[in-house]
Amino acid sequence: MFELLLLSPIMWITLTIGLYLIAGALNKKWPNPLFTPLVFSIVVIILILVFMDIPLETYNIGGQFFNLFITPATVALAIKLHKNIEHLRKYYHAILTGIFTGVIFHTLMIFGFSLLFQFEEDMVATLIPKSITTAIAVGVSESLGGIISLTVGVVVFTGVIGALVAPTVFRLFKIDDPVAQGIAIGSSSHAMGTTKAIELGDVQGAMSGLSIVVTGIVVVILAPLTLPLIQMLFN
Repeated sequence: MFELLLLSPIMWITLTIGLYLIAGALNKKWPNPLFTPLVFSIVVIILILVFMDIPLETYNIGGQFFNLFITPATVALAIKLHKNIEHLRKYYHAILTGIFTGVIFHTLMIFGFSLLFQFEEDMVATLIPKSITTAIAVGVSESLGGIISLTVGVVVFTGVIGALVAPTVFRLFKIDDPVAQGIAIGSSSHAMGTTKAIELGDVQGAMSGLSIVVTGIVVVILAPLTLPLIQMLFN
């Protein structure tokens, strides 16, 4: 009976959605990056699979259906861009300068550490989109030849770290402008960091949400340009 239940896609779909909803409720009661629904549900599902010795292929009987929502989720980001278009018009110099600088510096750091630790080409491609939202990162990683499942994990880890350290970084470097704070969080730690930006203030939350979209667009545009460089340096 239990084996039949494991082979049911409905079980895995229900488990995943249930964990996501539970995390959302916990995060409302105790705001914490560890209770971010994406992080919580992924970690708990991994623990269940490991301790019950259930193959990933078994989970994917139901879990694969969530892949169908990646493209619609990417398109839905345009809604956030539309809602914050006035902020983009007002602060476009700061937004574009901050995001382009951040993306280029981030890419150079990836290349530098990859050369230092002698990463393979697919690992470099996996890390390139780590600071953009999952829906876009998956497509970028796939187009560059990266390991998609590892990209998702790195994106989640980046978001959690960004949400945790952002207030401390702002305090240490005396960054008190709300626009700058929002751009920094959104362009480096995507949706998870944005939850922290919203806590800091309305302007920070709006700018962070807008930066998620613009950063994703910038990375998608620049990704094809990095592919020849990856192949040249790591082949």
